[in-house]
Amino acid sequence: MNRTLLRSTSRVVIALASATVLVAVTAGTASAGQDLCISTNGVVRVQKGTATCSSWPGAGNVAIARGARSSAIAGVQAGDTHNRAVANGANSQAFSGQGSNNTSTASGDDSFAEAAVGNGNTATANGSGTRATAWGTNQKAIASAEDADAVVRNGVNSVAIASGYNSFANANGGSGNIATASGANSSAIAITGVHNRAFATADQSSASVESGDNNTAIANTPGCTISAAGEGQTATC
Repeated sequence: MNRTLLRSTSRVVIALASATVLVAVTAGTASAGQDLCISTNGVVRVQKGTATCSSWPGAGNVAIARGARSSAIAGVQAGDTHNRAVANGANSQAFSGQGSNNTSTASGDDSFAEAAVGNGNTATANGSGTRATAWGTNQKAIASAEDADAVVRNGVNSVAIASGYNSFANANGGSGNIATASGANSSAIAITGVHNRAFATADQSSASVESGDNNTAIANTPGCTISAAGEGQTATC
């Protein structure tokens, strides 16, 4: 599996009790930074500096961008509701939409988070250069180390976690698949099928499951590569 092809393209809290309360909160927040943009339910409430944001006029859509050239988008089409996008960092980008109840959080310079093309997805990119993409239904992608990349597309209830420096985790397709890359420069791939798991815990290791159901691949030795295929198989290196 070509890893290149698989790789994906201060804290603000808003109480929406009333429009008056929202304006009071955001006015105070705006003075704290040079670049801030807040949009809710289709209306830009605050725009300052180079931060940009937008939200679709649907219930519960909230977009918050803080940082130079940061960008946040919550909802892009009719029917999009209860989407939340938060970008915090220079050149950070967060997008939630093309569905409902999606949450994207990009925290760190040059970070990117996208929760879209479905419902109930969560994408969290926390760190410089991190990327997290979650598409489908109740999918979760978490990238939490510098230059880490977590991708979950076109499936249901799958999870990809990249927590090692420059690590890559992919859980595309299927249902209930888990890919975890925790070693530096490690790679974990658990795609298609049902309840497949791949864990790359050592530096420069690679674990993959790319077919079948209920398979597990574990790479816990530095530099090792392991794959599991079939039905209910476990492979370890």
